[in-house]
Amino acid sequence: MERLQRHGGTAGYVSAFCLLVLLILSFGVPGTGATYADPARALAQIAGDRWLWRLSNLAGILASGLAVVFTIGLWVRLREPAPARATVVLYLAIIGLGGYALSGFVLWKGGLAMASFLVRDQVAATHAWLALDFMARGAADVGNAFVGTALLIVGWAIADTGALSRRVGWLAGLTGIMTLLVIRPFASVVEILQVLLTIVWLAWAGSELRKA
Repeated sequence: MERLQRHGGTAGYVSAFCLLVLLILSFGVPGTGATYADPARALAQIAGDRWLWRLSNLAGILASGLAVVFTIGLWVRLREPAPARATVVLYLAIIGLGGYALSGFVLWKGGLAMASFLVRDQVAATHAWLALDFMARGAADVGNAFVGTALLIVGWAIADTGALSRRVGWLAGLTGIMTLLVIRPFASVVEILQVLLTIVWLAWAGSELRKA
Protein backbone atom coordinates (compact mmCIF):
# COMPACT_ATOMS: atom_id res chain seq x y z
CA MET A 1 0.00 0.00 0.00
CA GLU A 2 2.91 2.34 0.62
CA ARG A 3 3.97 1.75 -2.97
CA LEU A 4 0.49 2.78 -4.16
CA GLN A 5 0.82 6.02 -2.21
CA ARG A 6 4.23 6.75 -3.72
CA HIS A 7 2.96 5.97 -7.21
CA GLY A 8 -0.02 8.22 -6.53
CA GLY A 9 2.33 11.00 -5.45
CA THR A 10 4.38 10.62 -8.63
CA ALA A 11 1.19 10.68 -10.70
CA GLY A 12 0.25 13.90 -8.93
CA TYR A 13 3.52 15.50 -10.04
CA VAL A 14 3.09 14.41 -13.66
CA SER A 15 -0.59 15.38 -13.70
CA ALA A 16 0.37 18.85 -12.44
CA PHE A 17 2.96 19.12 -15.22
CA CYS A 18 0.39 18.10 -17.86
CA LEU A 19 -2.01 20.72 -16.53
CA LEU A 20 0.72 23.33 -16.74
CA VAL A 21 1.38 22.35 -20.36
CA LEU A 22 -2.36 22.57 -21.06
CA LEU A 23 -2.51 26.03 -19.49
CA ILE A 24 0.40 27.29 -21.58
CA LEU A 25 -0.92 25.80 -24.82
CA SER A 26 -4.44 27.09 -24.15
CA PHE A 27 -3.27 30.62 -24.93
CA GLY A 28 -2.72 29.54 -28.54
CA VAL A 29 -6.00 27.68 -29.17
CA PRO A 30 -9.56 29.05 -29.43
CA GLY A 31 -11.47 28.93 -26.18
CA THR A 32 -15.20 28.95 -25.50
CA GLY A 33 -15.54 32.71 -25.93
CA ALA A 34 -13.79 32.67 -29.31
CA THR A 35 -15.90 29.73 -30.44
CA TYR A 36 -19.20 31.40 -29.61
CA ALA A 37 -18.14 34.79 -30.98
CA ASP A 38 -16.91 33.49 -34.34
CA PRO A 39 -17.07 29.68 -34.74
CA ALA A 40 -15.82 29.77 -38.34
CA ARG A 41 -12.71 31.68 -37.29
CA ALA A 42 -12.17 29.30 -34.37
CA LEU A 43 -12.31 26.30 -36.73
CA ALA A 44 -9.94 28.02 -39.14
CA GLN A 45 -7.52 28.55 -36.28
CA ILE A 46 -7.73 24.85 -35.37
CA ALA A 47 -7.14 23.90 -39.01
CA GLY A 48 -4.15 26.21 -39.16
CA ASP A 49 -2.34 24.52 -36.28
CA ARG A 50 -3.69 21.00 -35.85
CA TRP A 51 -0.76 19.79 -33.77
CA LEU A 52 -1.22 22.53 -31.20
CA TRP A 53 -4.89 21.54 -30.90
CA ARG A 54 -3.97 17.87 -30.56
CA LEU A 55 -1.29 18.51 -27.95
CA SER A 56 -3.43 20.83 -25.82
CA ASN A 57 -6.29 18.34 -25.60
CA LEU A 58 -3.94 15.39 -25.15
CA ALA A 59 -2.33 17.19 -22.21
CA GLY A 60 -5.76 17.60 -20.59
CA ILE A 61 -6.67 13.94 -21.13
CA LEU A 62 -3.34 12.76 -19.70
CA ALA A 63 -3.75 15.05 -16.68
CA SER A 64 -7.17 13.50 -16.00
CA GLY A 65 -5.91 9.93 -16.36
CA LEU A 66 -2.92 10.48 -14.10
CA ALA A 67 -5.14 12.23 -11.56
CA VAL A 68 -7.05 8.95 -11.19
CA VAL A 69 -3.82 7.25 -10.06
CA PHE A 70 -3.15 10.20 -7.75
CA THR A 71 -6.66 9.86 -6.27
CA ILE A 72 -6.11 6.16 -5.60
CA GLY A 73 -2.94 7.03 -3.69
CA LEU A 74 -4.88 9.63 -1.73
CA TRP A 75 -7.58 7.07 -0.96
CA VAL A 76 -4.95 4.68 0.42
CA ARG A 77 -3.62 7.39 2.73
CA LEU A 78 -7.07 8.42 3.98
CA ARG A 79 -8.86 5.09 4.19
CA GLU A 80 -7.77 4.35 7.78
CA PRO A 81 -8.30 7.76 9.46
CA ALA A 82 -11.39 8.67 7.36
CA PRO A 83 -12.68 5.56 5.52
CA ALA A 84 -16.12 6.86 4.52
CA ARG A 85 -14.85 10.19 3.24
CA ALA A 86 -11.95 8.51 1.43
CA THR A 87 -14.35 6.24 -0.46
CA VAL A 88 -16.71 9.08 -1.35
CA VAL A 89 -13.76 11.15 -2.63
CA LEU A 90 -12.56 8.24 -4.76
CA TYR A 91 -15.94 7.75 -6.45
CA LEU A 92 -16.63 11.45 -6.95
CA ALA A 93 -13.17 12.14 -8.34
CA ILE A 94 -13.27 9.24 -10.80
CA ILE A 95 -16.65 10.39 -12.17
CA GLY A 96 -15.45 13.99 -12.42
CA LEU A 97 -12.14 13.09 -14.05
CA GLY A 98 -14.06 10.96 -16.54
CA GLY A 99 -16.03 14.09 -17.44
CA TYR A 100 -12.80 16.02 -18.03
CA ALA A 101 -11.37 13.24 -20.20
CA LEU A 102 -14.57 13.00 -22.25
CA SER A 103 -14.56 16.76 -22.78
CA GLY A 104 -10.97 16.71 -24.00
CA PHE A 105 -11.61 13.81 -26.36
CA VAL A 106 -14.72 15.43 -27.88
CA LEU A 107 -12.87 18.72 -28.42
CA TRP A 108 -9.82 16.96 -29.87
CA LYS A 109 -11.60 14.73 -32.38
CA GLY A 110 -14.61 16.98 -33.00
CA GLY A 111 -12.51 20.09 -33.56
CA LEU A 112 -10.25 18.38 -36.10
CA ALA A 113 -13.17 16.78 -37.93
CA MET A 114 -15.13 20.03 -38.20
CA ALA A 115 -12.01 21.95 -39.24
CA SER A 116 -11.60 19.53 -42.16
CA PHE A 117 -15.30 19.85 -43.06
CA LEU A 118 -15.15 23.66 -42.96
CA VAL A 119 -13.88 24.00 -46.54
CA ARG A 120 -16.81 21.97 -47.91
CA ASP A 121 -19.72 23.45 -45.96
CA GLN A 122 -18.95 26.32 -43.61
CA VAL A 123 -22.49 26.72 -42.28
CA ALA A 124 -22.92 23.04 -41.41
CA ALA A 125 -19.41 22.82 -39.94
CA THR A 126 -19.88 25.83 -37.68
CA HIS A 127 -23.28 24.63 -36.44
CA ALA A 128 -21.93 21.16 -35.73
CA TRP A 129 -18.88 22.63 -33.99
CA LEU A 130 -21.05 24.74 -31.71
CA ALA A 131 -23.05 21.63 -30.76
CA LEU A 132 -19.88 19.61 -30.09
CA ASP A 133 -18.35 22.44 -28.09
CA PHE A 134 -21.52 22.75 -26.01
CA MET A 135 -21.43 19.01 -25.28
CA ALA A 136 -17.75 19.16 -24.34
CA ARG A 137 -18.32 22.11 -22.02
CA GLY A 138 -21.18 20.22 -20.42
CA ALA A 139 -18.90 17.24 -19.75
CA ALA A 140 -16.29 19.61 -18.31
CA ASP A 141 -18.91 21.12 -16.01
CA VAL A 142 -19.80 17.63 -14.79
CA GLY A 143 -16.10 17.23 -14.05
CA ASN A 144 -15.99 20.53 -12.20
CA ALA A 145 -19.03 19.64 -10.10
CA PHE A 146 -17.78 16.20 -9.02
CA VAL A 147 -14.10 17.08 -8.66
CA GLY A 148 -14.94 20.31 -6.83
CA THR A 149 -17.09 18.41 -4.35
CA ALA A 150 -14.39 15.75 -3.94
CA LEU A 151 -11.82 18.45 -3.18
CA LEU A 152 -14.01 19.98 -0.50
CA ILE A 153 -14.46 16.57 1.16
CA VAL A 154 -10.79 15.62 0.92
CA GLY A 155 -9.82 19.01 2.31
CA TRP A 156 -12.15 18.43 5.25
CA ALA A 157 -10.75 14.93 5.81
CA ILE A 158 -7.12 16.08 5.71
CA ALA A 159 -7.70 19.09 7.97
CA ASP A 160 -9.69 16.91 10.40
CA THR A 161 -7.32 13.93 10.59
CA GLY A 162 -3.93 15.37 9.74
CA ALA A 163 -3.31 12.48 7.32
CA LEU A 164 -1.38 15.01 5.21
CA SER A 165 -0.24 18.51 6.08
CA ARG A 166 -3.29 20.49 7.21
CA ARG A 167 -2.22 23.33 4.94
CA VAL A 168 -2.64 20.90 2.03
CA GLY A 169 -6.16 20.27 3.31
CA TRP A 170 -6.98 23.97 3.34
CA LEU A 171 -5.56 24.32 -0.17
CA ALA A 172 -7.75 21.42 -1.32
CA GLY A 173 -10.82 23.16 0.10
CA LEU A 174 -9.94 26.46 -1.59
CA THR A 175 -9.29 24.67 -4.89
CA GLY A 176 -12.62 22.89 -4.55
CA ILE A 177 -14.48 26.18 -4.10
CA MET A 178 -12.76 27.66 -7.16
CA THR A 179 -13.53 24.52 -9.18
CA LEU A 180 -17.21 24.77 -8.34
CA LEU A 181 -17.21 28.49 -9.13
CA VAL A 182 -15.95 28.03 -12.70
CA ILE A 183 -19.09 26.04 -13.58
CA ARG A 184 -20.62 29.48 -14.09
CA PRO A 185 -18.99 31.60 -16.80
CA PHE A 186 -16.47 33.98 -15.28
CA ALA A 187 -13.61 36.07 -16.60
CA SER A 188 -10.75 33.97 -17.92
CA VAL A 189 -8.53 35.14 -15.05
CA VAL A 190 -10.73 33.16 -12.62
CA GLU A 191 -10.35 30.01 -14.70
CA ILE A 192 -6.58 30.52 -14.88
CA LEU A 193 -6.44 30.95 -11.09
CA GLN A 194 -8.44 27.74 -10.65
CA VAL A 195 -6.02 25.81 -12.86
CA LEU A 196 -2.99 27.25 -11.06
CA LEU A 197 -4.45 26.25 -7.67
CA THR A 198 -5.11 22.75 -9.00
CA ILE A 199 -1.50 22.48 -10.21
CA VAL A 200 -0.16 23.53 -6.81
CA TRP A 201 -2.57 21.15 -5.04
CA LEU A 202 -1.54 18.15 -7.17
CA ALA A 203 2.16 18.85 -6.75
CA TRP A 204 2.00 19.57 -3.01
CA ALA A 205 -0.28 16.66 -2.16
CA GLY A 206 1.84 14.46 -4.44
CA SER A 207 4.90 15.45 -2.45
CA GLU A 208 3.12 14.51 0.79
CA LEU A 209 2.12 11.13 -0.63
CA ARG A 210 5.69 10.46 -1.73
CA LYS A 211 6.74 10.70 1.91
CA ALA A 212 4.77 7.52 2.73
